[in-house]
Amino acid sequence: MGLSEPRRKICVISHGGTKNLGDEALFATVVQNTRLRLPDAEIIGFTISPEDTRERHGIPCFPIRRSERISQSQSATSADVSPQAGASAAPATTGGSGGLKRALKSIPGLRPLISIVRGFASGLVSVLGEPRFLIQSYRRLKGAQLLLAAGGQQLNDGYGGPWGYPFTLYKWTLLAKLTGTKVALLSVGAGPIDSPLSKFFFRRTLNMVNYRSYRDGISSKLMASLGIKGEHPVFPDLVYSLRLPEPKPSPAGSERVVVGTNPVPFFGAHYWPMPDEARYQEYVHKFAKFAEWLDKSGRSVLFFPTQVRADVITINDIRAAMNGSGNSPNLLARQPIQNLEDLVSEISRADLIVANRYHAILVSLMMNKPVLGIAYHEKSRALLEQAGQGDYVLKIEDFKTEELIERLEALEANASALKKRISERMAPLRKALEEQYDVVFGLIGVKPAPTQRPAA
Repeated sequence: MGLSEPRRKICVISHGGTKNLGDEALFATVVQNTRLRLPDAEIIGFTISPEDTRERHGIPCFPIRRSERISQSQSATSADVSPQAGASAAPATTGGSGGLKRALKSIPGLRPLISIVRGFASGLVSVLGEPRFLIQSYRRLKGAQLLLAAGGQQLNDGYGGPWGYPFTLYKWTLLAKLTGTKVALLSVGAGPIDSPLSKFFFRRTLNMVNYRSYRDGISSKLMASLGIKGEHPVFPDLVYSLRLPEPKPSPAGSERVVVGTNPVPFFGAHYWPMPDEARYQEYVHKFAKFAEWLDKSGRSVLFFPTQVRADVITINDIRAAMNGSGNSPNLLARQPIQNLEDLVSEISRADLIVANRYHAILVSLMMNKPVLGIAYHEKSRALLEQAGQGDYVLKIEDFKTEELIERLEALEANASALKKRISERMAPLRKALEEQYDVVFGLIGVKPAPTQRPAA
């Protein structure tokens, strides 16, 4: 009687666990496709919030970074992006101490220099505090055959600078090399990348991994421009390969056309890395005016979030700005959204979608909903073009409510043809992802199942 094959250990790394349902969908699809190919595999996650990941996905999970570093990073981000809060929190100073501070502030170039020194010191403290965490992570990763990065915009330094995403991916790639674990970055997005140190970390990371792909040509070209060796293939976003949950029974439907609307906290101090209250209020009032028009024109509005903390605040701000019509019966009651099933259930209630967030657009397309995108990054435009909806996207920076109304009317008029086009685009996208998974799992000797092999 032969010996049974040892159970394989597969690890999944993600910056998820922050109540962003797009990140959770990415994580879920990697777990789902791993189980499809290796039903008995031991799957372990590494995320920002392991407790949340364990509860959502039902697998063992550990931190992607030291918890102390996470809280420090979040505090620093809050201070950086909310100068008003920083000013109100600072104690008043009087006497000699206050005079000295004022004198120091008056020295040209001193404040930027202090900021640079503080940033360097913060990074140095983070690096020096890593050894214990790295030893623990090495032990957790040891024995894994494959470390999979679960898509998303992981190649950026917009949140946390070089010591956020760039350093985190770099150190996990180094750990994988030490444990003999193969590394694959799957359909990741890139940008912005501003710091020279971030570029250094990403160059070293991408030159060390065993496999890499990008979810759009913009990301591929950006990483190629950094001088990274080899090919830079483009594959669809991983969520296209996810088997979506069935929608839950919904409340009584509307006789009107329902427009699902997914706002984002554009320049909002509660979310955006560099907030601007005037621009945030301009955005809120544009959407408030749009929602008022939907109500008065005989349509219903259904607001829904995908970042279940930050987006809800913006939705409430939009409703409050609707000149007394924020409580109209044609603004459909929003059901609580905490997971992917909830999100799918809400989107299923809508006939048309106006979405800002990338995965709100993508999941809606998967559900064959015509989508009008409000893009705060060119990745959203590329996503809609991929689905044959390139004519239905506006730039978030300068769109006007009148343009939004005009494009929505065109979307509604062409809805039948668009749904047919979307449906035709889905199968090739899913097939491309199946082929990518076959290549990646082939790194550890897993052969495609007969049903997964491309037709001859």
